[in-house]
Amino acid sequence: MNGYAPPPSQSRSPSLYRASHDPNGPAALSTTVIHALADCMGVDVTDSRVSLYDTVDPDALDDLFRPRYDGTPRAGGTLSFVVNGHRVRVSGDGEILIEPPAHR
Repeated sequence: MNGYAPPPSQSRSPSLYRASHDPNGPAALSTTVIHALADCMGVDVTDSRVSLYDTVDPDALDDLFRPRYDGTPRAGGTLSFVVNGHRVRVSGDGEILIEPPAHR
């Protein structure tokens, strides 16, 4: 699966899905977000409903939280966006929170 390994800390609740991205792992942040969305939605990662392209540029997402040029990690910062009704919040510390639509 292109180097993706499920994040070690995932939790599911009716109102919130949590995943964690390892910046030192093999997967890009955008890949981790796509896999977390697919898991939260109960669909395959190839399903068009988990595409980020209509909402956020995956390369820009990866660049935003990539370590600085001197190698130090980015401290703080969050980015929020909506994909197919799911509110996604990505934090600089690797935390990914997904809130499904209320009508689920």
